[in-house]
Amino acid sequence: MQQPAEAVINALCRRKAVFLPRGELFIEKDFLDHFFPESDGEYVRQLETAAGRMGLSAMGVDLASEQVQPLLSSAQFAVLDRYFMMGYINGPVSRLAHDHGFLKALLILRNEPRVFSGMASGLLRQAKKRIEEALRNGFRAIVLADDIASNQGLLFSATCFRDTVWPVYKEVAGMIKEKGLFAFFHSDGDTRKIIDLLIAAGYDCIHPVDAQAGLDLRELRKDIGARVAFMGHIDAMAWDEERIRTEIDFAENSFRDGGLILGSSGGISMTTVNEGLSALYPFLKARGGNCQ
Repeated sequence: MQQPAEAVINALCRRKAVFLPRGELFIEKDFLDHFFPESDGEYVRQLETAAGRMGLSAMGVDLASEQVQPLLSSAQFAVLDRYFMMGYINGPVSRLAHDHGFLKALLILRNEPRVFSGMASGLLRQAKKRIEEALRNGFRAIVLADDIASNQGLLFSATCFRDTVWPVYKEVAGMIKEKGLFAFFHSDGDTRKIIDLLIAAGYDCIHPVDAQAGLDLRELRKDIGARVAFMGHIDAMAWDEERIRTEIDFAENSFRDGGLILGSSGGISMTTVNEGLSALYPFLKARGGNCQ
């Protein structure tokens, strides 16, 4: 029987797998505590239980979380080695916005490259540490999470991205690949103009395929599906159950030779649990009145 991690690796390498793997990058603690209260306070065990009951092959963890750091230090995630574990770190634009506010961050990107470069240097040092921690815990991928787009496109010019942000992305991807890990990139919004640059930087998988921003998995598969894999696709907040079932059927029929880790495009928390998400993960519907 094929192990969950193997199915994900086959998908990333665009090889035929026994089943289409499902995965979630963002699984919030409120969701785990609500649906798996028997393991409340045991984060790793909750993830393992969630994977088993929901049929997840891939799961993401915030490597900078105060809750996660002690678990990483004692290599407690190693028990999840049959799953494809992904550790995510915030990218340079998100960090800049956190430190200076959104509007100020955009001005810094455009007018103060030295400030951005100084922040990026610190990010790279921290990323190296996080990658080593993830490696010791048996993680298979690092995700650079950097929300740099809206539904209308990039939050700054394509030139700014290419000249200022992309070199940092490329260096992070190089650090990840040097350790034999897969490199993922996450950003909501319309990222179509930069996907070629992300591939050139070394990223293996793009998350989340934001349909509300105009990304169409059918078009992406046709245009660039031979060069990069995708994760996500199901918009459980905007699509009804019938649409979700149609998209699941499409994914299972069209990605038999790899290229997709199927999951929600918005992550899982108690605010996203609804009938649509239950169509993707029937376990939630089996819990009856727990869906909001």
